[in-house]
Amino acid sequence: MGLCASSSAGAAAATTALVLLPTGELREYPRAATAARALEDAAAGCGGEAEAEKAGPSSWFLCDADGVGFDGPVTAVRGGEALRPGQIYFVLPAETRRRGMRGEEVAALAVKASAALAAAAGTNGRSRRRGAVVAPLVFSPPTEEEEEERMAVKTVPVATTRRHWRRPRSVSRR
Repeated sequence: MGLCASSSAGAAAATTALVLLPTGELREYPRAATAARALEDAAAGCGGEAEAEKAGPSSWFLCDADGVGFDGPVTAVRGGEALRPGQIYFVLPAETRRRGMRGEEVAALAVKASAALAAAAGTNGRSRRRGAVVAPLVFSPPTEEEEEERMAVKTVPVATTRRHWRRPRSVSRR
C-alpha cells in the first residue's frame, strides 16, 4: 500500500499474486492471471452469480497495495494487466476509486489483509511468524497544543561578534 508496508515470505507468496476480496477471503493467482480474471472471480464470489450480474463488472475495481494512499484517488490496475507475483491486490468498490480512502479505511483494509494473510499462513502449515505481514502506517493529526507549539514564533538571541573591517590595501602604481 502506498502508506502501508507489505512484505511476504515463503515460496508460495513469491510465485503467486495475492488478491483480497471484499468478503475478507484471500485468493492466490498464478503468474499468467490478469486483473480482469481476478475481478470476475471476485464478482462471482461476492453474492453469487445473480448478484454479480446485477452489480456488473464496473461495480468493483482492482488496485495493488502500493496504489492505496490517504485522501486521494486510488489507482486501479487495468483489466488486461498481469498480476505480479508476490504483490498484494485489493478488490474495492468503484465509489472508492472516485472519492479515495480515508485513513481509517486504509487502516481497516490493512488489518483485514493482515488477518487474511495470517489465516492463509496457518492453513498452509507455515508458522505465523514466517507468514506475510501488512503493517499500516497511520499518522494521527497533531493535537492543538502541538500545533500551537509548532506555530509559535520563538525568538532566539543571536550572538553577535564584532568584526573589524580592514580597508583593502591600495596597490600603488609605479
